[in-house]
Amino acid sequence: MKTLKNLDIQPGLRVLLRVDINEPVDSHGIPQSTFRLERVLPTIQYLREKHARIILMAHLGNPGGENVAQFRFDYMAKELSRLGGFTVQKLDSITGAFAESQAESLEPGEVLLLENLRFDKREEQNSDAFALELSRLGEIYVNDSFSVSHRSHTSTVAITKYLPSYAGFLLTEEVEILSEVLHNPTRPAIAIVGGAKISTKLPVIKALQKQFDYVLVGGKIANEYLDLYGKSQIPNVLFPVDFTGESRYDIGPKTIEQFTHYISLAKTIVWNGPLGFIERKPYDKGTLAIATAIANNPDVYSIVGGGETVDEIHQLNKDDKIDFISTGGGAMLSFIATDGILPVLMMLNESEI
Repeated sequence: MKTLKNLDIQPGLRVLLRVDINEPVDSHGIPQSTFRLERVLPTIQYLREKHARIILMAHLGNPGGENVAQFRFDYMAKELSRLGGFTVQKLDSITGAFAESQAESLEPGEVLLLENLRFDKREEQNSDAFALELSRLGEIYVNDSFSVSHRSHTSTVAITKYLPSYAGFLLTEEVEILSEVLHNPTRPAIAIVGGAKISTKLPVIKALQKQFDYVLVGGKIANEYLDLYGKSQIPNVLFPVDFTGESRYDIGPKTIEQFTHYISLAKTIVWNGPLGFIERKPYDKGTLAIATAIANNPDVYSIVGGGETVDEIHQLNKDDKIDFISTGGGAMLSFIATDGILPVLMMLNESEI
């Protein structure tokens, strides 16, 4: 995979940089977190120091191809400017003659943010036509958005056909750390999977059980699985033995005790997804207990990913107790389950431009 580290950047080079700024926002579009915004800064700052002209592209939410006020990037540009200490110019369009002229008129070190890619329905269609339009904005393409590396979208896959393509610092770091955990974990190694969507996560769980000593499962997917099968049909995969509340909104005390026991013995832990209905207290108790157990294990190497899981870590002020917080949720699990064979990474590896 070609990376930014190996690229000789000449002053004035126009870099089309795919970043992840998909933060939770309020009804006005004001970001409620800065986790992902902060993680994109090192690559941007490096390019600014090299006097490149930087054109940022990203998505926010799921506007369905429509221009939705809540998902516009006006406040994202302001917050990124504040965090980075430089001005981020925000464009109201994505492609076209005006966007091309604005990109061309940038001075070395300046940064331009295109409007939300998902305002154009072609973004999620992996459209060659849309990719060609985007390619006219830059001279090279850099992907620093690991969180969408499992999706074949225009700004992550099709674009690599039209521009020399490289991995940014964050994407490279995510791949290197997850590859090490995948191929050389210190054992016992445990995966913890929660959240919903059993249809998408069950294949991941089956893959994880081959690579980890134990897989602990909670959340809605545990309920759905137990409703279907009654008990675990997969070796070394542990499902809850009790729940809290009639609607089984959270793992129960016996399950917390069992899960925390395994966590206390672990040397490697990968965790994605809450273990209960954390939006409604007290059904966040199980997730909080698991987060605390990981933080209290001094010998474990821990990786956490997924928006809700990361939010819980932040709320507990346990960030410094987690070795690596991934920007990817589904991407992180998919990377581990497929041995790193993700659409974006394959395209970066195969790009011959």
